[in-house]
Amino acid sequence: MQSGFTLVLLLLGAACIIAVRGTRAIQVHADTVVREELTIARLLNEVQAEEMTLTAVLHRLIDRNGNPDPPTLLRELTEADQAVTRAAQSAQHSPEAAQWLELQHTAKQFTAAVRQALETGDQSDLTRRGLFAMHRDVVRLVQGLVSSSSQRAIRVDHLLAGRSKELADDSLILLGFCFLLALVCAFLTIRMTRQSVQQVEAQASELGRVSWHMLQTQEEAARRFSHELHDELGQSLAAIRANVAAVSQSDFQVRRSDCLLLVDEAIANVRELSQLLRPVILDDFGLDAALRWFTEKFSQRTNIAVRYVSTLYVRLDDQCETHLFRIAQEALTNVARHSHATVVDVRLQIENGSISLTVEDNGRGLPMDQQTVRSSLGMVGMRARAREAGGELTLNNSAQGGVRVQVEIPQTRLIYAAP
Repeated sequence: MQSGFTLVLLLLGAACIIAVRGTRAIQVHADTVVREELTIARLLNEVQAEEMTLTAVLHRLIDRNGNPDPPTLLRELTEADQAVTRAAQSAQHSPEAAQWLELQHTAKQFTAAVRQALETGDQSDLTRRGLFAMHRDVVRLVQGLVSSSSQRAIRVDHLLAGRSKELADDSLILLGFCFLLALVCAFLTIRMTRQSVQQVEAQASELGRVSWHMLQTQEEAARRFSHELHDELGQSLAAIRANVAAVSQSDFQVRRSDCLLLVDEAIANVRELSQLLRPVILDDFGLDAALRWFTEKFSQRTNIAVRYVSTLYVRLDDQCETHLFRIAQEALTNVARHSHATVVDVRLQIENGSISLTVEDNGRGLPMDQQTVRSSLGMVGMRARAREAGGELTLNNSAQGGVRVQVEIPQTRLIYAAP
């Protein structure tokens, strides 16, 4: 989820960067175009003004009733010619540079023809028609430049509008994608939160059931311990007391032998009760030895063959060993009660610093209603012990057709006992 929200933030940042860069690019381009258009407009105004000057000179020259002033006309022609030349030089980097050069050349030809007519005093119709034709060319070129400038301004306006639209579309697409991604992340967050809440509730329910199961187990152990003390140890001690009270010189040896036999039985019963409560071998020699002893006793008691394999040659902390031993104990008890198996494989392995405990039988496997099995008190207790040990418990049908119970404790959660 964190990566999803990070991606949303990155996309939003990218959208902002694209928008800012696009806006700046459009602004820079617009500023450049505006400066160019202002320059071209100024030059066109100058050229139009000079074109009007040339028109006035031409009319004064061909006016039969007027009295043209040749020095004034020549000065105006020179100024107009210079103004057109400056405008053409200023526009040499514009897209219409060729038209400006043509206008400069045509204007020079017109002014040269007017100078020649003033110097020679030629007022013939042929000269007038030639001057009018040259003047029309000048006017045509000026109008062409004005038209080209207008068309270019329209094209630039369309280009800026297109770029603005592209920028808006790109930003809209990115923002829409960010919105969709945010919705997906929100949906996944809500779903994961709901699953987490359900998991917490399920674990709380399991914890309550485990606590109740532990209380029941403790009560059953206390009841059994009480019965064993009363039925076995109590009767043995009562028999010893009777033997001691009734001993006489004549049957001393018989009474003595009977007392020793009763004491041995009492000691055996106490040891069995002690092993049932907690095997001493688990504390003295570790998990490997305890499981090996328990599987042998299990096989003798149930006539189910047990194949025990272990690669664990180190001691774990007491809590971890206790949890794994109780899980194996519960799993084998379930095999004896429900599986109808003939062979059980118990594997205790350590690989790459991880502990794996597997109990697998060849019985009839899990029933159709696996949820009932998984929610049974025994399975709830085994899962709780596995989590407490830092690992996870998995339950499924094995390749042999029976049930496979496996506990995996990762290396990061594994704690070894001090040597």
